[in-house]
Amino acid sequence: MSRCFFLDMNSFFASVEQQDNKELRGRPVMVVPVAVESTSAIAASYEAKALGISTGTSVRTARRIYPAIEIVAARPHRYMEYHRNIVEALNGHFVDIKPLSVDEMACGIDCLHRTRESEHRLAGEVKKHIHDDVGEWMRCSVGIAPNVFLAKVASDRQKPNGLTIFDTDTLEESLCALNLLDLPGIGAQMAGRLAQHNIRTVRELWNASPADLRRAWGSVVGARWYYMLRGNREVDYGMEQSAVRKSVGHSHVLPPEFRTERGVQDILLKLLSKCLKRLRGYGQAAGSVQISFKYRHTRTYADYGWSNGSRKHLPANDELTWLPIIRGLLASIPPLRADYTPSYAGIVFGDLIASQDMNLSLFEDTVGRGRLFEAVDGLNTKRENAVSMANVHSLRKEAPFRIPFGVPQ
Repeated sequence: MSRCFFLDMNSFFASVEQQDNKELRGRPVMVVPVAVESTSAIAASYEAKALGISTGTSVRTARRIYPAIEIVAARPHRYMEYHRNIVEALNGHFVDIKPLSVDEMACGIDCLHRTRESEHRLAGEVKKHIHDDVGEWMRCSVGIAPNVFLAKVASDRQKPNGLTIFDTDTLEESLCALNLLDLPGIGAQMAGRLAQHNIRTVRELWNASPADLRRAWGSVVGARWYYMLRGNREVDYGMEQSAVRKSVGHSHVLPPEFRTERGVQDILLKLLSKCLKRLRGYGQAAGSVQISFKYRHTRTYADYGWSNGSRKHLPANDELTWLPIIRGLLASIPPLRADYTPSYAGIVFGDLIASQDMNLSLFEDTVGRGRLFEAVDGLNTKRENAVSMANVHSLRKEAPFRIPFGVPQ
């Protein structure tokens, strides 16, 4: 039976910054989405993690912990370049490569590597290839196991630059030595839910039947866990990536110059275009939308939020259809409270269907509009921002490209 090789790049965004800038190497680095003091880390170097600074740590907190912390604004396009270079390196060792995110890849191991020794040697060759061809500061942890799920669990066991191999013969022993929270997909809330069904350890999880786990999860997902734990590939981790998405959204923390009533609305229109481009890329259209804003007090930093939505529209994925709807929602925003400024904007499209299932309309050619904007997307892929709607043309450098969770697009 074939086995899975799981590659997890260590502190990927921060490592790219350290690889590109030698002055950052060996120093605590914090990568943030936008260079403002009110934001939080989306990645931290291992030097920063050793100080207690990790993903989600605010800039203010990080500066209190370590005043000399290096704050670096994220460069998503650069990270995607490194992602492609890593995949290219993997192409020299594997035929079957599946990127699960920008810094995680699952690879099928061929029949030439049938022993633990050969798998260990393969991992060393891959690590050396990445070191030599992608960058000496680009470290990775590797997990090898019967399926993607177990290989991912294994890759988390030793960081940074580790290697863990789960053998089929000793799989139960290896897993039952872990804690429930060591398994991807089980957080504190899920662990509490499992405890209500007398599952508090991996051993108890392993011994539970598919029916027990289905009751614990409240869905067929629980039964999938039974088989994933035993190395099944048909209900493996990452298979849900191919499922139809239920929603597509974007959000943005506002830079200081856009923290005005006009600025937050302009940013939202840029987010609208980004969402619709993703929808077209996924081959989907939306029938509902919700927008949301957050406002922050200029002195106390207290927050309040506002949101509004519109539903039951003929599914579409083009700006000409959705822009009037969004403008109507924007017109309903209540007056700004005294001493508050906008700090955040977000938009989420829902009620998604496949583009091929869009119904033709006697009044609006939403299908034709979608195809028009797909052609525009093609032009912008060849040359960034070659064509854009007039209402967002001046904002093409704002709310820049971000790497979404899941498979890079």
